[in-house]
Amino acid sequence: MDLTIAGAVATFNYVDDQTNNALSSYAKHRFETAADYITNGAWRKLFNKANEKLKDKTIQQDPNLEFIDEILEKTKLQTDDILLDLWASLLANAMQGKNFIRREYFDIITKLNPCDVLVLAAAMDEEYRAKIIEAEKFSNNTNLIITYLFNNFLNKKYKIIDKNEIILSLSKLREVGIFTEKSNFLNFSLTPLGLGLQRALSAD
Repeated sequence: MDLTIAGAVATFNYVDDQTNNALSSYAKHRFETAADYITNGAWRKLFNKANEKLKDKTIQQDPNLEFIDEILEKTKLQTDDILLDLWASLLANAMQGKNFIRREYFDIITKLNPCDVLVLAAAMDEEYRAKIIEAEKFSNNTNLIITYLFNNFLNKKYKIIDKNEIILSLSKLREVGIFTEKSNFLNFSLTPLGLGLQRALSAD
C-alpha cells in the first residue's frame, strides 16, 4: 500500500465502499487531519498491516467506529512491529464490525511488551500444542522437554532467545488474566479471557 495520507485513507475507503459509506465523514476527518502520524508515525505501519488483513475480505457489517478510534489513539506512538501486528488484527476486525471485540483487550495489549506477545502467540499456536504433546510422549525428562520445545519451536519460530524472558512473560500474562494459574514454563494454557482475545485476533 502507498505510504501516504491518500494510501491510508484508501484502506478505509475499501471498508467504506462495502458498508454504504459508514466511514465517510469519520475517516476524512480522523485521518486526513493526522498527516504526521500517518506519514511518519506508527499509523503508517498499522495501516499497511490492517490493509493486508482486510485483503479480499467481504465486509457485511458496519465498522465499530468507537473501537477504531480507541485503537488509533492507543497506537499513535507505537512503532514495534510485533505489538502493531496485534493492534492491526483488532483494527481489521473492528473495521469489519466483528462483535466479539472487547475493550478489555485494548487495556491488556497496552501492558504487554514484544516478548509477552511472542509467548502469547506460541500459546495460541496449534503447532506448539502439538509439539508439547509430542515432547511429553517421548520423554519423562523435564529438562529435556524444555530444551526440545525451546530450541525447536520458541527460539526457531518466534525468535525468543532468553529463557528468563519467558518466565517474566508467563508471570505478566497470568497477571493480566490471559494465562491460567496452572500455566508453567513452556506449557501455557489460556483462560476464557485469553480464548476471547485469541478469537478477536483471528482472521475468521
